[in-house]
Amino acid sequence: MKFARFAVNGTVKYGIVDGDQLREIRGDLFGDHTPTGTVYRLDAVKLLTPCVPSKILALGLNYALHVQESKRPMPKQPEPFFKVPSSLCHPGDPIVIPAGAGETHYEGELVVVIGKTAKRVSPEEALDYVFGYTCGNDVSVRPWQRGDLQWWRAKSSDTFAPLGPWIETEIPDPSRLTLETRLNGQVKQHTTTDQLLFNVPTTISFISQVVTLYPGDCIYTGTPEGVGPMDDGDTVEIEISGIGVLRNPVVREKE
Repeated sequence: MKFARFAVNGTVKYGIVDGDQLREIRGDLFGDHTPTGTVYRLDAVKLLTPCVPSKILALGLNYALHVQESKRPMPKQPEPFFKVPSSLCHPGDPIVIPAGAGETHYEGELVVVIGKTAKRVSPEEALDYVFGYTCGNDVSVRPWQRGDLQWWRAKSSDTFAPLGPWIETEIPDPSRLTLETRLNGQVKQHTTTDQLLFNVPTTISFISQVVTLYPGDCIYTGTPEGVGPMDDGDTVEIEISGIGVLRNPVVREKE
């Protein structure tokens, strides 16, 4: 099923995507919920980030060819970092590059959405804690990433974590997906998730040894080769097979 979070008439709701319709549900997205019987046209509502995570983790250097293009040594373990929840950006909303930021890159990624509390889980049981998967863009200002002691603004400026358009729960094997990033319709990144250096179960288990994951928490699993600059007037699309397309325009604040 595809679960969406959306706004209609100023009210935030959850629903199940059914073709070009949204069937509203009530209750706990990650627990018990029931249909209300209300149906909306998908193009008549505002899609929001499909969940509200308490925290967002993202993996650096998790595809071999991206490690090579970054001219970095191959990691020996998953290398997660944090993106703050205030960096979330709704589907269709603009990615806003702050005034004074230098070259800013798109990074298309598969995102894991946790479905139940995970603490010290093994790789073998890790997928039992997954609610579903969605698309993400780990927006990155390269001069800040290279020059600052921490990546607080390079990775977590407002709007630097586009997420959506919804959560797909019926993906039995996250290592069999195709990920593609397009800039103004031109393919820039194309890979399959079996190329991840550290797969989804390994990553969840590694993180959960020291950081408890809660329902709605998100893990951006890393970007493949082909990262590059985006700027004012561009449109970035992240498409993952079986999930959908996350689309965001880009604007740059004036100095």
